Amino acid sequence: PASAASVLRTPEDQRMASRQTRITTMSPAERSRQEQWAQTILRTVPHSCPQGHEWKRIEDPPGYYCKMGGHCITDELLAQGRGGICIVPGIKIKKMWPLWGPYY
Repeated sequence: PASAASVLRTPEDQRMASRQTRITTMSPAERSRQEQWAQTILRTVPHSCPQGHEWKRIEDPPGYYCKMGGHCITDELLAQGRGGICIVPGIKIKKMWPLWGPYY
C-alpha cells in the first residue's frame, strides 16, 4: 500500500527498481548488475525472510523466493519498493502459485 515506507533510499535505487520487471529481457551484463542490486535490496527489506534465508531467482512468478521456499518477493513487489512479501502456502511445492499476500 501507499502507506508502507519505501525501501528505496537513493535515486539509483529508484532507477533500478523501475527496471526490475524487465530483468529477464536484459543483456547478461545488465541482468547481472540488476541481480546484484535486487539481492542488496532483498537483504535490507526489514521483514523479507523472517528466518533469514538467502533469496533465489525464480521465473514463475518472476521474482525471488527464500531458500526454504516459504516466502516470495515478486519482481513487481520489488519494483514497488515498499517491502512487500508473499507467503507460499505449502512449502516444498514445485510451483509458486497461489501466493498469499502481499504483506507489508
